[in-house]
Amino acid sequence: MVDHGFSSMIKDKAMALGFSFCGISNASRFEEFIENVDKRIAHFPESKGLYEKLMQYGYPEKSAEWAKSIITCISRYGKFRIPPSLRNLVGKYYLVDGRLPYSQEYAICQQFEAWLRGMGLRTCKDVVTARWAAVRAGIGQFGKNNFIFTSHGSWIRMHTWVIDRETEYDQPSLSTVCPEDCTRCIDVCPTQALEGPMLMNYGDCIARLTYRVSSLPPVGMRGKLGTWLYGCDLCQDVCPLNRNRWEEEGEFPGLDDFSKILTLESLAEMDDDSFIQTIYPKLWYIEKDQLWLWRCNVLRAMANSKNKDYIHHIRPALKHSNENIREMAAWAYERLGSTHG
Repeated sequence: MVDHGFSSMIKDKAMALGFSFCGISNASRFEEFIENVDKRIAHFPESKGLYEKLMQYGYPEKSAEWAKSIITCISRYGKFRIPPSLRNLVGKYYLVDGRLPYSQEYAICQQFEAWLRGMGLRTCKDVVTARWAAVRAGIGQFGKNNFIFTSHGSWIRMHTWVIDRETEYDQPSLSTVCPEDCTRCIDVCPTQALEGPMLMNYGDCIARLTYRVSSLPPVGMRGKLGTWLYGCDLCQDVCPLNRNRWEEEGEFPGLDDFSKILTLESLAEMDDDSFIQTIYPKLWYIEKDQLWLWRCNVLRAMANSKNKDYIHHIRPALKHSNENIREMAAWAYERLGSTHG
């Protein structure tokens, strides 16, 4: 028997804690998500392995056989002041990451989950496709760039909790929110990873190429990655639906201090221990044993900046003990001009 009042209690609690939106849906498998992933595998067979790893998020029952409902909550992160020096270096999502234990968002999630369990519910957090869960719960709509949009634009983060109780469900919002004739996000993608509406080759996405790789990006791709060190915001920055949706209302803990060490110059001079102590705790997708990737990203960003003053940072890397770093340094040195004095 469905308890309609329980659904309202859940939403009221979520909103009281500080979430921007909360919706509830059934815990059946996400057929649309599975079909979409299959479509991308067929269209981008070279990225098949990457997409197959995502399939698990379409089957709630595989993570929790007792799953009955899915609670989806949305937090707005487009409310923090971003230091200008970090623009086009690190995606804003990661700079104000609500998963960090010292963030307010993390505390809210912890409190909400504790409340759910205090209500006698079994819970399992973030084991389903959050974007499709938000659509199924009626609290967000897809944009052509694959991001979920709300009245806060796409500067949002989603959290899901599978629970073991049926309750009243919300109506899905399956339509896209974008104007039919708008292709700005598609046009701006330097690597053409975003090939069409809701059709992206994750293998060529700048974000993945900055932190989810085990080898250097192809030579022909390096110039297209610009100065991005970790993530990318281009398809969100140009979106008309995001215009005036980022409002710098507050300060994210420690971000100003972090911006002072997250410069190309300081990263180029930083030793491994300093990386692990200062950079890794916040930007952890690049594992501790892959610090060569950080150094390669810095070298590539220096070259793509077209600032020849970086030559004196690149030259020592030509003799680095790591083969990948030597290769990227040679590419960067040539790109900036080996005749520079």
